[in-house]
Order: sequence, then C-alpha cells, then structure tokens
Amino acid sequence: MDKTITVLLQLSLITPFVMLLIAALVTCGVLRGKPRWPTVAGIALTSLVAVSCLCFFSSRLEQQTYSLTLVNWLALAGESSPQLQIGVLFDPVSLAFYGLISLASLFFLLLSPKSENRPDSECRYSWPLYLSGFSAAIGIVLSTGFLELLFFWMILSISLNLLHEVNFQSESAAEPVSRHWWGWNAFSDAMLLLAVFLIHTNFSSLDFVKTLQPAAIQTVLAQNRVALPGIGVTLFLAAVPRLGLFPASALVICNSRPWPGRSLAALNLLAMPVGLFLLIRCAPLLLAIEATRTLIIQLAIISTVLTGFSAFSLMRRSDWARCLSWLAATLTGIIVATLGFSDLEFLTDLLPLIVVQFCVISVLISLVCRQNQQSISEENLPAIRVCLLLLLAAALTDLGIILNPLITASAVVTEVRNEVLIWMMLPLVGVYIFGLGRFYFALSRQTTIKSSEQFPTILLWGITGLICLLTIAMLFPLPLVPRFWQTPLMDSASDLFERDWLFFSFYFLSVLVAIILAWMTAPKTTGKSGERTSSSLLQLGETHYHASSILNKACIQPLNFLVKCVTFLDDWVTTILSRSMLEKLPGFWGKLLSQMQNGQTAFPTLVLIFTMSILIFVLMVLQI
Repeated sequence: MDKTITVLLQLSLITPFVMLLIAALVTCGVLRGKPRWPTVAGIALTSLVAVSCLCFFSSRLEQQTYSLTLVNWLALAGESSPQLQIGVLFDPVSLAFYGLISLASLFFLLLSPKSENRPDSECRYSWPLYLSGFSAAIGIVLSTGFLELLFFWMILSISLNLLHEVNFQSESAAEPVSRHWWGWNAFSDAMLLLAVFLIHTNFSSLDFVKTLQPAAIQTVLAQNRVALPGIGVTLFLAAVPRLGLFPASALVICNSRPWPGRSLAALNLLAMPVGLFLLIRCAPLLLAIEATRTLIIQLAIISTVLTGFSAFSLMRRSDWARCLSWLAATLTGIIVATLGFSDLEFLTDLLPLIVVQFCVISVLISLVCRQNQQSISEENLPAIRVCLLLLLAAALTDLGIILNPLITASAVVTEVRNEVLIWMMLPLVGVYIFGLGRFYFALSRQTTIKSSEQFPTILLWGITGLICLLTIAMLFPLPLVPRFWQTPLMDSASDLFERDWLFFSFYFLSVLVAIILAWMTAPKTTGKSGERTSSSLLQLGETHYHASSILNKACIQPLNFLVKCVTFLDDWVTTILSRSMLEKLPGFWGKLLSQMQNGQTAFPTLVLIFTMSILIFVLMVLQI
C-alpha cells in the first residue's frame, strides 16, 4: 500500500514533465514524429494518472493529506535547509483541480481539429508550449509550498506568453498585435511575489516550505491576523489576470482576428482553473477579514456584470471565440462571488461546480474551433445537437450548487448592500445560461456545410456521457465514482425551498427566462436556401441600435476634434513620463545598492522597491 501511494505521488508530477521533454525533442527534430502526438500522449497519460489517483485516494482523504518531496533545490543565503522543494500534495482541493485540468485539456485535444490552416512551423511550436503550460498548471495545483507555487506560476506565465506569440506570429505587418498578455502575466507574477514576501516576513516562525498545506494555513490564520488584509488583497490581485476578471477580461479583444484554438484553451482551461485553485486554497487567508471578503465580492460582481454584458453584446457567429472567453470569465466571477459569500465549510461543495462547468467549456471551445474552420458536416449535426443538449442540461443542473451558500448567506446577512449583491447573482446566472443556450440554438440551426474532415462522433458521445455521469454523481452517490464534496446535492438541497422559497423560486425563474430568451433571439434558417431570417425581437433590437448609432454620430461629431487633441496630449505626457522613469530608474537602483552595502537600507525595502519597479514596467507595457 505504501509503495502504491509513493508511486502515484511521483507519477503525478513526473509524467507531464517527461512527456514535455519528449515533445521538445520531437519539435526540434531529434526524434521523428508530429508534435501533436507527444502532447496528446502526455496529457492522456497525465489524465490516466489523475483518474487513478482520484479513485485510489477518494476514500483516504477524509482523515489525512498525502505529501511527498521530490526535489530539494536552491538553498537561500543564510539558511541551512533548502527552501525551494518540488513536491506533491494530495487533498480534496488539489486532486479535484488535478483531474479537472487533465480531463479538460484531454477533451479539448481529442475533439479539436488536427490542423488549423496555419504554417507548419507555428503549429509545430505551439504544441510543446501548450504542454509546457499544462505541466506548469499541474505543478501549481500539486504544490506543497508557496515558493514552489511561485516557481510554477512564473513558468505558466512564460508558457502563455510564448504560446500567444507563436499563434499570433502570422499577423500581417499592417495589422499590429497588441501584446497585452505580457503586462497582465507580469502583473500577476509581481502580486504573487509580493504576497510570498509578506507571508515570509510576517510568519517567519513557521516552516515556510509547508505553509501552503491546509493545516499550516490554519496556523497562519491563528498566529497573526494583522498582516492578513495585505496578504489577502495581493493574493486576490495575483489571481485576477488568471481568472479573466475585469479589467484583464479585455485581453481577448486586444486583437481584431479570432483567437487561435490553443491560445483560447490555454486562457480558459489552464489559467482560469489555476486562479480558482489559488483562491480556494488560500480561502482561509482571504475570508478571515471582512473588508477583504467585501472587496472580493464587489469586484467579482462588477466583473461578472461587465463580462456578461460583453458576451451578451457579441453573440454573433464570427465572434464565438471571444463570446466563450467572456462566458468563462462570467462563470469565474460567479464562482468567486459565491466563494466570498460562503463560509469555509462550503469550499469543497464548489469543486463539482468547477469541474463540470469547465469540462463543458472545453467541449464548446473545440466545437467553436471546428465551426470556425467549417469542419462540421451535415451528417454530424444531429449527434452534436443531442450532445450539446445533454451538456447544457448538465451545466444547468450543476449550477444549483450555488443555491445553498447563497441562501445561507442571505439568512445571516444584516446589511442591505450585501442583500442586494446576493440577489444580483440571479440575473448574472441567467446571463451565463443565456450564453450557453444561445450557443446551442445557433449551432443547431446553422446552415449545412459539406466537409470532408471526419468528426470524432464516438469521442463526443463518450465525453458527453462522462460529464453527465459526473453530474449524476454530484446529485446521488454512485459506487466506484470518487467524490470530494461533503454531501450529494439532493441531500443538501432538500430543505432549500423551506429555508427561502422566494430566492429559490426566482432562481429557477431566471433560468427559465434565460432559456426562453436564448430560443427567441437565436438565428433561424430557411430550409434549403440556407438564408437566415432574424426574429422580430432581434429586428427590434437592431432597429434601436441603428437609431441610437445615428443619434450618437450626430451629437458626438463636433467633439471629435477635441477628443483627438486630448488623446494626443495624453500620449505625449505618457511618453515623456515613461522616458523619464526609464532614465532615472537605474540611478535609483545604484543608490539603493550602495546604501545596502553601508547598512542604511534593509532587505524588505529592497524587495518592496523591486516589486514597485515591476509594477511600473507592467503599467508601461499595458500603455504600449
């Protein structure tokens, strides 16, 4: 038994990195083969190990957690023991995200088209870069300490940056690429670095290597509550770019062309689960202070409103890539807001919600990639419609998990503002369901396409059945199916109607209204001709839009010259300030280092100024 546990702990982190090495050798031409197959094989083997760990440890994690150190590395100055240890930690949270990232990436790769009509060299390098980001995401969710988390966090940032660069390399010179992802990833890395520094400074009596373990986080919570507000805010800001919350949600509109499939999958299937993992893992530090909890709730709801409105406004056939990204950002905003309203005992109840929803999103992303390439033929449409309907039903059922924490929070809330925020969750859930329903109706009513590429119908049926099985296991306990939530949904939701019948009723009313509106506003086909006729509600909206645009042009036209002058002045001032900071920053660093040698400046000041320098660089990159 001990040998089996040790082997599973070792394989969980070693497998993706070994397959990454093989994929790199294939890409460089040392080994023969196409770069796609080492990537698919690596993610498939990792998924197999993840499912084995889920089944093996599901009955053992209620009593204890399992941890194993694989590598001792990088001893810090003045420390006798190594501080950066690469290890594996198994508990319900880490195992759930381990299975989610593995299965979601596997679903996407199996269903996505093999070729993306791009040059071979660019496709060749994007495969190992996606596998590198996948390996870094696995390392993050299995981390045993904050230093290991920071190490893999930066590897994920580098992988995402290079993946986007490779995928957007074919842009023409006349169409510049706005590389906002560099700035947002640097901002996330800087915030996590600052959080690690604050934790290490304020909790020096703890074993810093094991601070990320659940028992150690509870110890941190009990020792020093004064430092928790700053730590909680920096951890939340580090997760914002990963989650796609506002303003980082604007990343998907920085380029006019649709996002490539692997970049879209990296943003939604790697970065977003990693951000949710950071918040759920550090939830005791985030939710201990009421001010931090309020900040998280308000920012999450504001972001959900903006991303939901963006997805609602751009639901057209050519913009489904951006629409799905905003729907995923809306989902993360709903989950983060629910996390802010919840108590610590509801954390594991959110795990099945995250797993099922992101598995559904992975299938939708692959279908969007095929739809953009027009590789869905007429013969495959009936099976795709049935599978999409089953996935939509699974997503609707799974969203009922948020009722228990929201009703519990509504019963104990005392302020009117918090009560209003809780009730705002209902239309936000409706917007997310509207987006999923609109995608189903738009795809099921699309014009028929003659495509010679074979669609993996059997794989789609199998993946849909697996997601539905997970949803059923969430409702009822099933044998041989691992679960990491405390009680099935049917047991916990048995008394929800009696506790708050009004909130319960309005939730299902919002779901029903969202589905009806998605059906009414979906484009319709006219049989053999393939011409679409819009519904009367959509025609009324288009008429209102054109009237508003004419009125806006008539009112704003005289002010265009003034706006251009103000924009020119703003660019000129920003350029002058950026040049001044770049010229003076090395001098500041030289003075600081000389003062450190004379003992006039302490090490915390150096780290603080270093972090501020990174933030200045991030702001400059975002301005560019």
